[in-house]
Amino acid sequence: MAKKLGILYSQLREDEQALIEAARKQGVEPVLLKAEEAVFDLLDGRVIAPGAVDVVIERTVDHFVALYSLLLFERAGVRTVNTSDVARICGDKLLTTLAFQDAGVPTPRTEIAFSSETALQAIEELSYPAMLKPLTGDKGALVARLNDFDAAKAVIEHKDRLGQYDHSIYYLQEYLQNRPGRDIRAFVVGNRVIKAVYLIANKATSSAGLNQTIIECPLTPEIIEVARAASQAVGGGVLAVDLIEDGERLVAIEVDYTIEMSALGLARELAPHIIQYALSDLPADYLTDITD
Repeated sequence: MAKKLGILYSQLREDEQALIEAARKQGVEPVLLKAEEAVFDLLDGRVIAPGAVDVVIERTVDHFVALYSLLLFERAGVRTVNTSDVARICGDKLLTTLAFQDAGVPTPRTEIAFSSETALQAIEELSYPAMLKPLTGDKGALVARLNDFDAAKAVIEHKDRLGQYDHSIYYLQEYLQNRPGRDIRAFVVGNRVIKAVYLIANKATSSAGLNQTIIECPLTPEIIEVARAASQAVGGGVLAVDLIEDGERLVAIEVDYTIEMSALGLARELAPHIIQYALSDLPADYLTDITD
């Protein structure tokens, strides 16, 4: 019996349109579930939405809407892509870093502090420049490279006065001096590394579509190894792994669980893989890497 596929979304962007098109090409008419219109009955675990589904692909834009929607769909017996556990880990940089460390995935040295004073001490241990990042968020938002003490003091004092609880949690990371001025984003579906691209930006905190150039990146054995290990560390699924070349080694920075495709010109290429993965419980094509 064919699975009923749902796409949970906030806005029908080019990415979601590509998924709809790919599903139709595989003979499936997806059920479109607008997150803001769904209701979850916690007493009996029901999802009150237009159409029952067996599997749902999460494509919302808000982390907590995504996280709680995935959790509630799972309680209703619906398979989710990705799982709520993966969303919880990937949506929090501290949890992602801990997952990397537990799995032995190479990642930059990171320190956590809970006051402005200890944050400045932690940066001294890391040495300048250092990176200050929010625990949640993507696209480089609120990421700052702190080049010296004066810059660090100004940025940290500003965060300290914002008032939100998460602004008093300081996630600090070493700045990799040997990086070649580009990042790598590798796309992993199941256990298979599908594709990688170079992200070349003029500014350290630029994001896709903002002062950034996208160039094809060959899938080297090291990229496959580190990207796959990082994906497995956070629980696997349909993921984008951000990597940095640090001299001769490759390190993982973070993992995106609601991957952006159209901003990188990859929507039509990646969407069929996502649909195939979602429609199969254990898709054989994605159990091992293409190079295995």
